Amino acid sequence: MKSGDIRKELGVGSIKSKARESRLRWFGHVHRKKQESKLRQVMDMEVPGRRPRGRPRGRWRDLVGRDKQELRVVPKDADNRDFWRRRIRTADPSLG
Repeated sequence: MKSGDIRKELGVGSIKSKARESRLRWFGHVHRKKQESKLRQVMDMEVPGRRPRGRPRGRWRDLVGRDKQELRVVPKDADNRDFWRRRIRTADPSLG
């Protein structure tokens, strides 16, 4: 039996989807903070300067952007905690 089959049988999401859920949960938490919050300011900050030559390293901001696009959510949705939680949640039998 393949690991994907076992996961489906147990109702567990893939590692990739659980990581996405965790990233979006953190994004929602920070997004709901006041604009004056240091954490929110750091998340919204643009670092001046050029990036090094070659293939750019992946940025957390870009990854979260792709995650939001996949789930078709926008930052404004994070203001409604219940809606946000339902949209980003991945099946996990340990949570009941």
